[in-house]
Amino acid sequence: MNIREELLLLNEENVRSLLTPADAITAAEDTFLHIGTGDITVGQMALMYVDDEQNNNFHSMPAILHHRHYAGVKWIDTYGAPLPGYPFSHGNLVVLSDIHTGSPVALVGATAITTMRTAGGHGVVQAKYLANPDPEVLTVIGCGAQAKAGMRGFLTQFPTLKQLRLFNRSRGPMEQVQKELVDRVEVTICNSPAEAVTGSTLILMASGAQTTLVTADMICPGTTIIGIEGFRDLDPRIGKQADKWYLGYRKPDAHILKSPRLNPEHFLQDEDVFGDMTELLTGKIPGREREDEIIVSTHMGMGAHDVNCAATVYERALEQNCGQHFLLDTL
Repeated sequence: MNIREELLLLNEENVRSLLTPADAITAAEDTFLHIGTGDITVGQMALMYVDDEQNNNFHSMPAILHHRHYAGVKWIDTYGAPLPGYPFSHGNLVVLSDIHTGSPVALVGATAITTMRTAGGHGVVQAKYLANPDPEVLTVIGCGAQAKAGMRGFLTQFPTLKQLRLFNRSRGPMEQVQKELVDRVEVTICNSPAEAVTGSTLILMASGAQTTLVTADMICPGTTIIGIEGFRDLDPRIGKQADKWYLGYRKPDAHILKSPRLNPEHFLQDEDVFGDMTELLTGKIPGREREDEIIVSTHMGMGAHDVNCAATVYERALEQNCGQHFLLDTL
C-alpha cells in the first residue's frame, strides 16, 4: 500500500512566534510530572565527538511522550572550539513522530526552544515548587540569552516580583534589560554577585561562567537557588550545606555528579541529593517544609523538555496553518 503523508517543517521564526514563556513552563512541568508517572520515557543520550581533542560533539536525546502520542529526538551540536564566526551551538533540531503510525510528522527548529525551556522553563518550575511563596525579589547571575529567557519566565510565573537584581561581567546587557523591563519591574544593576544576592531569597544562576560566582557564605536562610550549569558557577558547598538539594531528574543529572567541571573535585556525592523534581511532583518526596530552609536545585536539562515543547509548537502550527509542508511517500 502506498501511503502519502506530510512532514511539517517549522523553522526558528515559526517557533518564536508560536511558543510563549507560559508554554515553556507548562511543558517543563508536564515533563517532570509525566516522567514521574511513567508516561514519558527518557531514552539514553548518545554523544559523539568529531575531533581527537574532544572539544566538538553532536549528541542525540530521545524521548517518548506516551500521554501526548509523540516520540521525538533532539539533535544538537556543542562546539567548544568552533570555527571563527560560528557559535558554540546552533542549528539544533527536534524530529517529531506519531507513536501510533510511526510516521515522522514534524522537523522543528530547537535553538529557540532550548533557550526558552531551560532557565525560563524547567528553572521556573523548580522555583515554583521550592521557593517561598510570593517572592518580591529575584537575583539573576548572568545576562545572556538563557538568563533573559529566565527573567521572562520568572516574571510570567511570579507576578509578585517587584525587583530584579542583576550581575553580569559586562554592563551593557544589564542596561539593555533595564530599559526593556522598565514598565514591568525595577531592575537593579549590581557590581558583584554578593551585592546581587543581598536582600534576595530567590536566585537564578545562568551565567555560563567557568568559575564560582556565588559562595555559601552569601546565602541567607530561606533562599532558593536554581542552577542551570550544575556547580560550575555555584559553590558546591551550597549543595552540601543546604537543607535540601534537588536534581531535575536523577538519570540525566547524574552527569552533574560525575563531571569535574560541574562538580569540582567530586565534592558532592549521591547521598547529598535529597530527591528530584519527578519525585516531588508525584508526591513521593516533600518540597519546602519550612520558611527558613535553604534549597538548591540543579538540572542540566534533557531532550524530553524539547520534545514536549516541539509537540506544542507542532499542534499550534496545525491550528494556525504555519510552516512548510513536505509530502512523504511510504511503501
